[in-house]
Amino acid sequence: MKDSITSRKIAALRPREKRWTVAIGHGLTLRIHPSGAKSWSLRISHGGRVTDLHLGRWPEVSLMQARQMARRERKALGQEPPRGYTLEDVFRLWVGLKKGRIVSYQDERARLERYLIKPLGRRQLDEITAPLVIATVRPLDVAGHSATLKRVLMRARELLDIGVAAGYIEHNPIARVSRVFAAPIVTPMPAVHWSELPKVMQVMAEAPARIRVLFLISALTLLRPKEVAALRKEWIEGDVLSVPHTEMKKRRPHRVPLSPFALGVFAAAQKISEHPRAAHVFPGRRTGSHISSQALAKYMHSTSLAGKLVPHGLRSVGSSWMADHGIVLEVGESCLSHVVGSQVMRAYMRSDYFEARRAAMLAWSDYAEVRAREAGLLDGILEPDAVLAKAA
Repeated sequence: MKDSITSRKIAALRPREKRWTVAIGHGLTLRIHPSGAKSWSLRISHGGRVTDLHLGRWPEVSLMQARQMARRERKALGQEPPRGYTLEDVFRLWVGLKKGRIVSYQDERARLERYLIKPLGRRQLDEITAPLVIATVRPLDVAGHSATLKRVLMRARELLDIGVAAGYIEHNPIARVSRVFAAPIVTPMPAVHWSELPKVMQVMAEAPARIRVLFLISALTLLRPKEVAALRKEWIEGDVLSVPHTEMKKRRPHRVPLSPFALGVFAAAQKISEHPRAAHVFPGRRTGSHISSQALAKYMHSTSLAGKLVPHGLRSVGSSWMADHGIVLEVGESCLSHVVGSQVMRAYMRSDYFEARRAAMLAWSDYAEVRAREAGLLDGILEPDAVLAKAA
């Protein structure tokens, strides 16, 4: 039975009149007592003496935990150890814990699989050392991928912490391994001061109509590029745009109050669309798809705005304008769908500041509309009296 022992087979083992044992391998045995209790024992021969070590009872100590304990004891005496837990084993635990619970799960898993599990996944867990991990991820440092390196090391520490908590290993050997590498330099996305918005709009006035509308909706909603690209017409009810949690970065639903001007721009998007029956505000070439989240960035990069402003930077422009025009910090941050306050504060504060955000977004929209008209950004996409008609 020792070659095919499993937890299920252990559970099926029945007591006899006298204690009996099942050999697991490398001196590890499972003792089945007349009372029905099952316990682990490790027989070690060392220095001319044979010793039986009690490793605990099953199921409190699982089959794999018993093997890991036996491995630890035999390694300490320089004897051939049985195979124990591998890095792949704790990775599976990590997957079970994180799937559906962290926003970046897919990306984080892909990074771990590529840079850690593929080269080290079959290694015994107690063979994972700081020098080994450093050597494995060093190519990321050499290539200058410091942000990726930081995240891989962070998740690697999580894996080993889980191994410690599960009783697979006694300590985390890579707890401080990130200190070996220089901290990544964080560079904010390019953005201009809000006072430069008129100049930006003068540049964007030369863009095709669809790009101009995409630019305006990005500025008026303060959503992230990926969120803007995925906008669907059905999310707009009256003067409220409700983006479901599945489309938001932080996986929280977000309501955007729409000004009369913003509603006019959305109407313009429908008017100039090549696929007016499509579900998306900005439909893609393929049926059911939407425009690329990089479409606006690609155009802006081809202009004099390259290196000065990216679509995501419009959020900074709007936020800075609000801060300089008396908008309360919590309201301004909520307009960006940012989490505001401490964890305790958020537990009590259930409001999303919607009414306060309505006033803030209207003020920001009024400013953006005036500057857009002055720059000629609305020519050919919004009639001069369209906003007044919407307001009426």
